[in-house]
Amino acid sequence: MIVGLDARPALFGRTGFGRVVRQALLALGARDDVELRAYGAAWRRARADCRLPGVSTPPLPARVQQLLAPLGFGVETLLGPLDVYHHTDLVFAPVARTPEVLTIYDLVFLHDSRWHAPGFARRLLPRLLARVERAAALVVPCARVADDVVHRLRVAPGRVHVVPLGVDHLHPGASGQVDGAAVEGAGRVARVLARVGLARGPGAPLVLLPGTREPRKNQLALLQSFLRVRGTTGAVLLLVGPRGWGCADLEQQLQALQRDPAAPVRTAGEVDEAELGALLRAADIVAYPSLAEGFGLPVAEALSCGRAVLTSRDTPMADYGGDALLAVDPRDPTALDEGLRRLLHEPGWRAALGARGAQLARPWTWAAHAQRLVAVYRQACGSGRPG
Repeated sequence: MIVGLDARPALFGRTGFGRVVRQALLALGARDDVELRAYGAAWRRARADCRLPGVSTPPLPARVQQLLAPLGFGVETLLGPLDVYHHTDLVFAPVARTPEVLTIYDLVFLHDSRWHAPGFARRLLPRLLARVERAAALVVPCARVADDVVHRLRVAPGRVHVVPLGVDHLHPGASGQVDGAAVEGAGRVARVLARVGLARGPGAPLVLLPGTREPRKNQLALLQSFLRVRGTTGAVLLLVGPRGWGCADLEQQLQALQRDPAAPVRTAGEVDEAELGALLRAADIVAYPSLAEGFGLPVAEALSCGRAVLTSRDTPMADYGGDALLAVDPRDPTALDEGLRRLLHEPGWRAALGARGAQLARPWTWAAHAQRLVAVYRQACGSGRPG
């Protein structure tokens, strides 16, 4: 089976969509029943640390691609004949005649307009609906998103396929892991902490807060909770992930803390895969109090690394984490305080949670993700839907 897959998210970032697409490409490329052809046509150059072997990246803007579509241009023009084409981004490449599969990571942009730039939903929704109509199959990361797609986009349930994500990319020897993070993990963590100027005393708990800083990730609430309950534990808080948008209050408070050499809070920005794996394995607590997610990959990653996790109830993370994590109301400061305080003061409970999480996450591999994708592709090939 010849599969075309949009590789562009993996060429421009290592977090979010970029991480998912990169690992899916690697897992699909390792299979002998798939001939994978990656689509990388874009005006932007691939980031130096995101380049993928065998992915052609002709400088062709998305707007030009759409203008050429009525003249017969499609992904097939660059990739050749395909059995199926998989859209993995919100900027849809034109497809001339191949059956299409579309990943919808989430529909949170329809839940609260404050979580995105003004007019984002108004601009995206018509394009998304048009592509959904064309698609032979839709891929989503969890049952909650499947329900959202069925009810909000009025899609027949049989067209929606739940394909959970993998987490084994953070473990030494896993697909996509370029070096042995476990070999010098402690050294990597020490270098990151030294780079950002975060002083951690012996035995002091390390709280890791991963993710792009944006409104729905709710990092400000966690930061304020940490400062309230840290007390005499000596705990330190490290935010890992790029600066995003719409978080002026958070950024202002972080900047004030950065100016204080003794402050127990620092930001590390985006780190590479080996550093992220080392930080997750070294953290005593991983906090992810997001208000809404399609899957919440950082939580799954933390569970796979055997970490105690504080996250949000009534989310996909609470669904798949079960009793292997602590889920609280992310909008309730008292609930956040109580949960974080308990995790800081009960190392035995942290260890028990971590052990359950590592066991739970063991089957969550990218090979299993690819296996499910291939099943969706085969169904799409025989669907007979136009596109």
